[in-house]
Amino acid sequence: MYNKNHDFFSSNSTLNQNFTQAEKILIKDREFISINSKLDYYFKFISSNLKLDLGYSKSNFKNIINDSNLREITSNNYNYGLEFRSGFKGVFNYHMGTKWNATEIKTTINNSFTNNVSFLDLSFAVNKKLDFQFQSESYYFGNLEKDNTYYFLDFDARYKLIKNKLTLAITGKNLFNTEKFRNFSISDIGTSTTEYRLLPRFVLLKLEYRF
Repeated sequence: MYNKNHDFFSSNSTLNQNFTQAEKILIKDREFISINSKLDYYFKFISSNLKLDLGYSKSNFKNIINDSNLREITSNNYNYGLEFRSGFKGVFNYHMGTKWNATEIKTTINNSFTNNVSFLDLSFAVNKKLDFQFQSESYYFGNLEKDNTYYFLDFDARYKLIKNKLTLAITGKNLFNTEKFRNFSISDIGTSTTEYRLLPRFVLLKLEYRF
């Protein structure tokens, strides 16, 4: 996909320590290009499906900061990842994958980072009454100097006491007891880090009844 704006609204911004003020200005010529490719293939001999995802996008625009001349900004974004999902007929199945995202912003200086997220989900259907589910994730943020990797693990177990009527379940969340989560972002005027406090590890016993 290619998109070109002969006229577009940009911003004339004033950045101060205590406030930011911005007004819209009309600028000529902004361009955006995006390329995405997906591959989906089933390997019969291992009863598993492979997904490959590749993408690239680039945008070019201009703005004004603190009464400067027009600043030309170029943003490049790359993403690539793969997934495997099984289609076994037996007790066990899996779904796993990983994805990288790289961002680069060029103005008078260059700023970039690369993040990664990976996951592994396991499913066990022991019989028609009992099944287990495990979901795990890991996050890596390339521009964080410390606490840049996070791991999560959840599980769910269900036992059907009465088919389509009564189900006993146990659920566990945040089993690694991760207390906080931080992510990182960049723009043409700076960088920012956002931190979230998370609920501590817990296990919940449930009883479900359908009328």
